Amino acid sequence: MRDVEGRPLTLPFFSDVESLSSAVCLSGTSRAEIEEVSRVFPFRVTTFYAGLMDPENPLCPIRLQAVPTGEELSGGGFGDPLAEAAIAKTPVFLKRYPQRGVFFVSGECATYCRFCNRRRLVGRGFEPGAFREETLAFIEGCGEIREVILSGGDPLMLDPTELDYILSRLKKIRHVKVVRVSSRMPVVLPERVLAYKRVVKRHGPLWFIVHINHPREVTPQFIEAMRGLREAGASCVSQTVLLRRVNDCRHILSRLFELLVDAGVKPYYLFQLDDVEGATHFKVRIDEGLSIMKGLRASLSGLCMPQYALDITGGLGKIPLEAGMLGPREGDSIHVENLYGERGIYLDNGKESRCNDCGVCRT
Repeated sequence: MRDVEGRPLTLPFFSDVESLSSAVCLSGTSRAEIEEVSRVFPFRVTTFYAGLMDPENPLCPIRLQAVPTGEELSGGGFGDPLAEAAIAKTPVFLKRYPQRGVFFVSGECATYCRFCNRRRLVGRGFEPGAFREETLAFIEGCGEIREVILSGGDPLMLDPTELDYILSRLKKIRHVKVVRVSSRMPVVLPERVLAYKRVVKRHGPLWFIVHINHPREVTPQFIEAMRGLREAGASCVSQTVLLRRVNDCRHILSRLFELLVDAGVKPYYLFQLDDVEGATHFKVRIDEGLSIMKGLRASLSGLCMPQYALDITGGLGKIPLEAGMLGPREGDSIHVENLYGERGIYLDNGKESRCNDCGVCRT
């Protein structure tokens, strides 16, 4: 991989127990679990992101997001929780809503999040590039599409020249008015982001959506990366996943959202966890999420407030959870209805949230 100046781009990461053990302390049990889980779900973490971990604490919120644990093999969840295969117009383009669609442009991420809803694809040799031209042709021929979301995988895993090509092609399609780039790179490998400033500047206006979950992820390097994107003309917003033992606390989320606004990033979405295979231990119960949102609204500026949303299992789309759209509960199953009157069920079986005594509430 090379940047726009032709210089090699390196991707420093750990992808096995021995290399990771140089950054964090691993017990014998943890070593065995990482090796076992990695045979089922791919493992990779950048050296930068591993450097944000508390090396002695197995409950470190950064470590929990990136290092495999045996809980991933405990069962439950779906391989394709949002039924994306059913709405694929090409192998790499999803169209759930009339005017917008999701374009998978990469099958890789710099760090594999342990709660990823596309872990069936990401890091498994999936090559979206083989379907790029077919997808661009589909978008050209579908005049109702006005918004395209570049996702994957992480679009910033592409060479800048590849991303530049895709954006150039989309810019030439007259009915495409809005392009979003969804990425976790400013969090897990912020130095790489600077290689894309020229590309972003060439193709503005452009929306950049950064996936970020915890205030520890708002590093000086993250702030610099987001500043670079804003200087290049990108409008920056964030999305966060509500994760048990990571950020299921109004103090943690309040701190995160305030830091994001300070960095020029508008909090956009707080997502209820998708019911994805191998990640159910991260679930937070919806009533707890609603309680957290109530606490946030009592203390934060409206500018700091994201929308708390659920993407309904089975592919029925997003609903705002604070809008009173939840139906009756039967045990752990909550009946929900989307904006088009279609009904589905979300399995709200998260375990009790517990304070990890991280100290954020005392700072």
